[in-house]
Amino acid sequence: MFSRRIIRFAPSFKLNGFIKKNIHQSSLRHNSKVYELRVYQIKPESVKPFMELSKEWLHLRTQHSVLIGYWTSEIGGINDMVHIWEYDSLDHRAKVRQALANDASWIANYFGKILPMMSRQENSLLVPNGELNLNQKDLKGVYELEVFNGKTVDRPNDRLLGSFSGLIGPINTGCNLWFHNSADDMVNSLTEVNTKQGSTATGHSRLLMPTPWSPLK
Repeated sequence: MFSRRIIRFAPSFKLNGFIKKNIHQSSLRHNSKVYELRVYQIKPESVKPFMELSKEWLHLRTQHSVLIGYWTSEIGGINDMVHIWEYDSLDHRAKVRQALANDASWIANYFGKILPMMSRQENSLLVPNGELNLNQKDLKGVYELEVFNGKTVDRPNDRLLGSFSGLIGPINTGCNLWFHNSADDMVNSLTEVNTKQGSTATGHSRLLMPTPWSPLK
């Protein structure tokens, strides 16, 4: 009912060229931006202060670039914070990173404090496979992040917000961001998907809960 009828495949990129050229060509082909998926694993005893600091100070970060969504991983990762950022290009991202490094308030009030709270940081670069539906102000529910290799089956009754290809980080992968009204709706949908024929996808999925400061609620 919500998603476009697209059978999604994990992309296959030639790795003998320049990665920047692939990113540039893919971005131009879709007339779109690039996206960074970041995952922070927080030490169990630090989850509460991390959340409190983020609620108070993350606005310093969003002054520099667009935050698409910020979630806690309920299932599919423990104490993981998952967030997606939008950039015009890798050059734009580099300028943002430099600006943050020079932002004394950002470092003193937030970043310097959360560094000891993290046990792991991961990131990957994504480009859209087509039109995105990330600017959603009326949503209130849970999210599913699906990272996969292979072919996925059509899910016409689910709300697809974005379908991406991974270029840096896990390569030859697809990444879909889905919205569900509730966790049970997500489970019911995945149960139905698992009974369908035609899927060759393997990978990893997460049940994500939006944080108070996430644009996607």
